Amino acid sequence: MTIDRLTINELSYDLFVSEYADKKPFILTGAMDHWECRPWTLEYIDEHYGDRMVTIRKSDIEGVKTFKQVKLSNYIEYIDQNDDKWYCDWNFTQLNQNDLDLVYSAPEYFTKDTLRADEETGRDWKWFFLGSKQTGTPLHQDFNSTHAWNGVIFGEKEWIFYHPDDSPYLYEGNINVFDEKDIEQKPLVQKASPIRFRQKAGEIIYAPRHWWHQVENTEHTLAVSENFWFTGERLANQI
Repeated sequence: MTIDRLTINELSYDLFVSEYADKKPFILTGAMDHWECRPWTLEYIDEHYGDRMVTIRKSDIEGVKTFKQVKLSNYIEYIDQNDDKWYCDWNFTQLNQNDLDLVYSAPEYFTKDTLRADEETGRDWKWFFLGSKQTGTPLHQDFNSTHAWNGVIFGEKEWIFYHPDDSPYLYEGNINVFDEKDIEQKPLVQKASPIRFRQKAGEIIYAPRHWWHQVENTEHTLAVSENFWFTGERLANQI
Protein backbone atom coordinates (compact mmCIF):
# COMPACT_ATOMS: atom_id res chain seq x y z
CA MET A 1 0.00 0.00 0.00
CA THR A 2 1.13 3.55 -0.69
CA ILE A 3 0.58 6.79 1.19
CA ASP A 4 -0.97 9.92 -0.32
CA ARG A 5 1.35 12.91 -0.74
CA LEU A 6 -0.15 16.41 -0.98
CA THR A 7 1.14 19.97 -1.01
CA ILE A 8 -0.34 22.54 1.31
CA ASN A 9 -1.78 24.30 -1.76
CA GLU A 10 -3.60 21.13 -2.86
CA LEU A 11 -5.10 20.29 0.52
CA SER A 12 -8.00 22.51 1.53
CA TYR A 13 -9.39 22.21 5.03
CA ASP A 14 -12.63 20.75 3.62
CA LEU A 15 -10.70 18.11 1.67
CA PHE A 16 -8.75 17.21 4.80
CA VAL A 17 -11.97 16.72 6.76
CA SER A 18 -13.70 14.68 4.05
CA GLU A 19 -10.81 12.44 2.97
CA TYR A 20 -8.22 12.22 5.75
CA ALA A 21 -9.31 13.35 9.23
CA ASP A 22 -9.73 10.21 11.35
CA LYS A 23 -9.48 8.15 8.15
CA LYS A 24 -5.93 7.62 6.88
CA PRO A 25 -2.38 8.97 7.13
CA PHE A 26 -0.81 11.22 4.51
CA ILE A 27 2.33 13.25 3.79
CA LEU A 28 2.03 17.04 3.64
CA THR A 29 4.67 19.16 1.91
CA GLY A 30 5.24 22.91 1.81
CA ALA A 31 3.82 23.62 5.28
CA MET A 32 7.20 23.98 7.02
CA ASP A 33 8.98 26.22 4.53
CA HIS A 34 8.76 29.40 6.61
CA TRP A 35 9.17 27.98 10.10
CA GLU A 36 11.88 29.59 12.22
CA CYS A 37 13.21 26.14 13.14
CA ARG A 38 13.35 24.86 9.54
CA PRO A 39 17.07 25.76 9.03
CA TRP A 40 18.16 24.27 12.36
CA THR A 41 21.07 21.85 12.45
CA LEU A 42 22.44 19.60 15.17
CA GLU A 43 25.17 22.16 15.84
CA TYR A 44 22.61 24.97 16.12
CA ILE A 45 20.44 23.26 18.72
CA ASP A 46 23.52 22.24 20.69
CA GLU A 47 24.72 25.86 20.77
CA HIS A 48 21.35 27.50 21.50
CA TYR A 49 19.49 24.86 23.53
CA GLY A 50 22.20 22.55 24.84
CA ASP A 51 21.60 23.56 28.46
CA ARG A 52 17.92 22.50 28.34
CA MET A 53 16.86 19.43 30.32
CA VAL A 54 15.30 16.71 28.16
CA THR A 55 14.07 13.16 28.57
CA ILE A 56 15.83 10.31 26.75
CA ARG A 57 14.37 6.84 26.20
CA LYS A 58 15.50 3.58 24.64
CA SER A 59 14.02 2.56 21.30
CA ASP A 60 13.03 -1.08 21.87
CA ILE A 61 9.69 -2.36 23.17
CA GLU A 62 10.87 -2.79 26.77
CA GLY A 63 13.47 -0.05 26.80
CA VAL A 64 11.01 2.69 25.84
CA LYS A 65 9.75 2.45 29.42
CA THR A 66 13.27 3.34 30.64
CA PHE A 67 14.06 7.03 30.67
CA LYS A 68 16.54 9.55 32.05
CA GLN A 69 16.66 13.32 32.43
CA VAL A 70 19.82 14.79 30.89
CA LYS A 71 21.02 18.03 29.34
CA LEU A 72 20.45 18.13 25.60
CA SER A 73 24.15 18.84 25.07
CA ASN A 74 25.04 15.59 26.88
CA TYR A 75 22.84 13.60 24.53
CA ILE A 76 24.27 15.32 21.46
CA GLU A 77 27.84 14.74 22.69
CA TYR A 78 27.34 10.97 22.47
CA ILE A 79 24.92 10.83 19.53
CA ASP A 80 27.54 9.20 17.28
CA GLN A 81 28.27 6.47 19.87
CA ASN A 82 24.65 5.67 20.65
CA ASP A 83 24.92 1.87 20.74
CA ASP A 84 22.02 1.55 23.21
CA LYS A 85 19.77 3.51 20.83
CA TRP A 86 18.61 6.25 23.17
CA TYR A 87 16.42 8.91 21.61
CA CYS A 88 15.50 12.34 22.93
CA ASP A 89 11.83 12.72 23.92
CA TRP A 90 11.83 16.50 24.44
CA ASN A 91 8.33 17.30 25.73
CA PHE A 92 9.03 21.01 25.95
CA THR A 93 5.58 22.14 27.10
CA GLN A 94 5.57 19.75 30.05
CA LEU A 95 9.07 21.05 30.89
CA ASN A 96 7.83 24.67 30.85
CA GLN A 97 10.04 25.55 27.88
CA ASN A 98 7.23 27.37 26.12
CA ASP A 99 9.49 29.66 24.10
CA LEU A 100 9.91 26.72 21.71
CA ASP A 101 6.23 27.00 20.85
CA LEU A 102 7.15 30.07 18.78
CA VAL A 103 9.64 28.44 16.39
CA TYR A 104 7.03 26.62 14.28
CA SER A 105 3.37 26.95 13.34
CA ALA A 106 1.10 23.91 13.21
CA PRO A 107 -1.00 23.71 10.03
CA GLU A 108 -4.66 24.67 10.36
CA TYR A 109 -5.83 21.10 9.76
CA PHE A 110 -4.39 20.12 13.15
CA THR A 111 -5.45 23.18 15.15
CA LYS A 112 -8.95 24.12 13.96
CA ASP A 113 -11.69 22.57 16.12
CA THR A 114 -9.17 20.57 18.15
CA LEU A 115 -8.24 20.04 21.79
CA ARG A 116 -4.59 19.50 22.67
CA ALA A 117 -4.25 19.92 26.44
CA ASP A 118 -3.41 17.33 29.07
CA GLU A 119 -6.37 17.40 31.46
CA GLU A 120 -4.12 16.98 34.52
CA THR A 121 -1.50 19.62 33.71
CA GLY A 122 -3.40 21.91 31.35
CA ARG A 123 -0.37 21.87 29.02
CA ASP A 124 -0.43 20.93 25.35
CA TRP A 125 1.17 17.71 24.12
CA LYS A 126 4.08 19.03 22.07
CA TRP A 127 7.47 17.44 21.48
CA PHE A 128 10.75 17.68 19.69
CA PHE A 129 12.15 14.23 18.94
CA LEU A 130 15.90 13.93 18.33
CA GLY A 131 17.60 10.66 17.55
CA SER A 132 20.55 9.06 15.82
CA LYS A 133 20.37 6.47 13.05
CA GLN A 134 18.30 3.36 13.99
CA THR A 135 16.64 5.03 16.98
CA GLY A 136 12.89 5.45 17.05
CA THR A 137 9.67 4.29 18.65
CA PRO A 138 8.36 0.70 18.75
CA LEU A 139 5.03 -0.32 17.26
CA HIS A 140 2.24 1.50 19.10
CA GLN A 141 -1.04 3.35 18.95
CA ASP A 142 -0.89 6.90 20.28
CA PHE A 143 -2.04 7.45 23.85
CA ASN A 144 -5.59 8.40 24.90
CA SER A 145 -6.96 7.84 21.39
CA THR A 146 -5.20 10.97 20.14
CA HIS A 147 -4.26 11.92 16.59
CA ALA A 148 -0.77 13.22 15.85
CA TRP A 149 1.26 15.11 13.30
CA ASN A 150 5.04 14.97 12.93
CA GLY A 151 7.29 17.29 10.91
CA VAL A 152 10.95 16.50 10.16
CA ILE A 153 13.26 19.51 10.54
CA PHE A 154 16.44 17.69 9.54
CA GLY A 155 17.17 14.05 8.81
CA GLU A 156 14.83 11.30 7.64
CA LYS A 157 12.39 8.81 9.19
CA GLU A 158 11.06 5.49 7.98
CA TRP A 159 7.47 4.68 8.97
CA ILE A 160 5.28 1.60 8.92
CA PHE A 161 1.55 2.16 9.49
CA TYR A 162 -1.19 -0.43 10.05
CA HIS A 163 -4.93 0.20 9.97
CA PRO A 164 -6.72 -0.44 13.30
CA ASP A 165 -8.46 -3.41 11.65
CA ASP A 166 -5.05 -5.13 11.54
CA SER A 167 -4.87 -5.21 15.36
CA PRO A 168 -5.51 -9.00 15.62
CA TYR A 169 -2.30 -9.62 13.65
CA LEU A 170 0.05 -7.28 15.52
CA TYR A 171 0.64 -9.11 18.82
CA GLU A 172 -0.57 -6.14 20.87
CA GLY A 173 2.45 -4.21 19.61
CA ASN A 174 4.97 -6.78 20.84
CA ILE A 175 6.68 -7.10 17.49
CA ASN A 176 9.45 -5.23 15.72
CA VAL A 177 8.11 -4.85 12.19
CA PHE A 178 11.51 -3.61 10.96
CA ASP A 179 13.11 -6.91 12.07
CA GLU A 180 12.76 -9.76 9.56
CA LYS A 181 13.64 -12.39 12.19
CA ASP A 182 10.92 -11.13 14.52
CA ILE A 183 8.43 -11.16 11.65
CA GLU A 184 9.35 -14.78 10.82
CA GLN A 185 8.68 -15.79 14.42
CA LYS A 186 5.29 -14.03 14.48
CA PRO A 187 3.58 -15.14 11.27
CA LEU A 188 0.20 -13.52 11.95
CA VAL A 189 1.68 -10.18 10.92
CA GLN A 190 1.80 -11.45 7.33
CA LYS A 191 -2.00 -11.03 7.25
CA ALA A 192 -1.69 -7.30 7.93
CA SER A 193 -1.38 -4.63 5.22
CA PRO A 194 1.49 -2.25 6.01
CA ILE A 195 1.97 1.23 4.59
CA ARG A 196 5.74 1.74 4.48
CA PHE A 197 7.45 4.94 3.41
CA ARG A 198 10.19 7.46 4.21
CA GLN A 199 9.58 10.98 5.49
CA LYS A 200 12.16 13.54 4.44
CA ALA A 201 13.10 16.91 5.92
CA GLY A 202 10.39 19.49 5.35
CA GLU A 203 7.59 16.91 5.27
CA ILE A 204 4.75 16.43 7.76
CA ILE A 205 2.99 13.14 8.53
CA TYR A 206 -0.57 12.90 9.85
CA ALA A 207 -1.22 9.85 12.06
CA PRO A 208 -4.94 9.21 12.73
CA ARG A 209 -6.03 7.92 16.13
CA HIS A 210 -5.86 4.14 16.67
CA TRP A 211 -3.55 3.55 13.70
CA TRP A 212 -0.54 1.43 14.63
CA HIS A 213 2.85 2.82 13.64
CA GLN A 214 6.53 2.13 14.15
CA VAL A 215 9.17 4.72 13.31
CA GLU A 216 12.92 4.50 12.78
CA ASN A 217 15.38 7.30 12.06
CA THR A 218 17.56 6.54 9.03
CA GLU A 219 20.06 9.27 10.04
CA HIS A 220 20.43 11.90 12.78
CA THR A 221 16.93 13.38 12.81
CA LEU A 222 15.06 16.19 14.56
CA ALA A 223 11.27 16.39 14.32
CA VAL A 224 8.48 18.32 16.01
CA SER A 225 5.21 16.62 16.87
CA GLU A 226 1.86 17.32 18.53
CA ASN A 227 -0.99 15.11 19.73
CA PHE A 228 -4.61 16.23 19.71
CA TRP A 229 -8.28 15.33 19.49
CA PHE A 230 -10.89 16.76 17.20
CA THR A 231 -13.35 18.63 19.41
CA GLY A 232 -16.38 16.54 18.49
CA GLU A 233 -14.83 13.19 19.37
CA ARG A 234 -13.54 14.45 22.73
CA LEU A 235 -16.96 15.85 23.65
CA ALA A 236 -18.56 12.55 22.63
CA ASN A 237 -16.29 10.71 25.07
CA GLN A 238 -17.46 12.96 27.91
CA ILE A 239 -21.17 12.31 27.41
